[in-house]
Amino acid sequence: MLNPAAPDRTTAATVSSTRESDWQILLAICGYRLLLAVLLVGLYYSRVAPTALGSEQPWLFQLSIFCYFGAGILTTLAMQWRAAGLIVHATLQFTVDLVGLSLLLLSSGGVDSGLGVLLITPTVGYALVLPGRLALLTAAASTLALFSEEIYRQLRTGWSADDFTAIGILGVIFFATAAGANQMAMRARKSEAQAARVGSELIDLSRINDSIVESMRTAVIVLDNDNRMRAFNAVARRLLRLESGAEASPRLDQVPDLAEAVGLWREALPGAYSPIVLGNVELMPRYTRLATGDAAPILITLEDAAQIRAEAQRMKLVALGRLSASIAHEIRNPLSAIQHASQLLGESERLDVEDQRLLDMIQRHGRRIERIVSDVLTLSRPQARSPGTLALAEHLRQSLRQYLEIHPRDSRKVDPPPSSLKASVRFDRDHLNQVLFNLWDNAFEHGGQRVSQTIGTTDSGAPFLEIRDDGPGIAEDRRDQIFEPFFTTAHGGTGLGLYLARELCEYNHARLIYRAVPEGGACFRIIFARAGGTRP
Repeated sequence: MLNPAAPDRTTAATVSSTRESDWQILLAICGYRLLLAVLLVGLYYSRVAPTALGSEQPWLFQLSIFCYFGAGILTTLAMQWRAAGLIVHATLQFTVDLVGLSLLLLSSGGVDSGLGVLLITPTVGYALVLPGRLALLTAAASTLALFSEEIYRQLRTGWSADDFTAIGILGVIFFATAAGANQMAMRARKSEAQAARVGSELIDLSRINDSIVESMRTAVIVLDNDNRMRAFNAVARRLLRLESGAEASPRLDQVPDLAEAVGLWREALPGAYSPIVLGNVELMPRYTRLATGDAAPILITLEDAAQIRAEAQRMKLVALGRLSASIAHEIRNPLSAIQHASQLLGESERLDVEDQRLLDMIQRHGRRIERIVSDVLTLSRPQARSPGTLALAEHLRQSLRQYLEIHPRDSRKVDPPPSSLKASVRFDRDHLNQVLFNLWDNAFEHGGQRVSQTIGTTDSGAPFLEIRDDGPGIAEDRRDQIFEPFFTTAHGGTGLGLYLARELCEYNHARLIYRAVPEGGACFRIIFARAGGTRP
């Protein structure tokens, strides 16, 4: 079971099933009792039976057999009602059999009549339904009843030791058959319980597997050798456009492209693994035989080819990022030496104009390389911070003051947001400053002279911040590339500013997107997580 602490539902079902089979055994004994009574009556009155039947006391034999038959009818009716428990019914029926058959023996000449063997069948039957000690008790009671009947009879007719020997042999048979039947019943119950438990676990596992397959985003199809789809999940039903009330096992011929690909795979021909198009989705098929042999069912999975390519691209970017971080780390040490040497060289008084121009070029490009190295290392090893709740308008004003302290006020004009707006967001303070500085720098580097800012909420209630410049904007054919690393159109740019800003937003459960606005200029929107922590 998946949860050992959970109550075992199998136990109750197994006990119920076992008890029902025990009731059936008792009902069979009732049938045996009635049949035996009818048979003895028929043999007695037809005069076909041996003379031993009722030989000593005919009146007792007739009274006993009719009472035995009547008790059999009553016990059979009681079995239909089941007013008492199983052990009570078994004990009552055993008492009826023991008393009735003992009186028949007494009236027919005792154990010599051969009627003592009739007790074997009920003894075995009760041993099948009763616990071990009670089963042996029935054998002991049957043996004692025979001894008691024989002692009483011989006190009236004369003493004979041979009859007691026969009773002893019958007693051994009673004990042996009762013990064997009880052990067999116990093993049968254990086997039934284990089979029921295993069956229940298999059913649970089957339901879990069905639930997992049904919830998968990959289309899953089980195909038999006759090209009938024996099973498929919801994604496959949607992609193959199979209606829920349609044929239980539709044929693969309804999807010609997939049927052709499966045929190529079965014939081991090229093209079986080529992407196929179902509707507007390009899918990559995969095939697996579920057993050995050409007639075994085939498991077909259909994965979105675009997602596979995106995952491959993501892994490629991850590997490239690690490589870039390693290279940046190795560049930093010699770069520091170059910058230090250029600073020392700049202090020399013997530099002419041309040498000074070359030195400025070295320092300018050194600073550019330093920025690239810093950005790459920031991307590969972001500082672990805990986003806090920020009053967005107040934080923007503080960040703007810090930004304008770095740049001259007359060259970069950033309009602060309206002071009346109140919005709280979840974001790390230093990360948000870095994102804002990158967006403001990007706006001025690409031709903007003024930057405006707007705070608002989306239709879903998430707060957002829009930063818009008055520059020429971004060409439509380049909008899909602006967030890619190292993509830049500015001379001397690193191409990592927007990429770094977007990664920092993702790190803080926010989103950075570009919006085309009819008024012109470049407009970037940051959609924040709410102050309660809900991701946009």
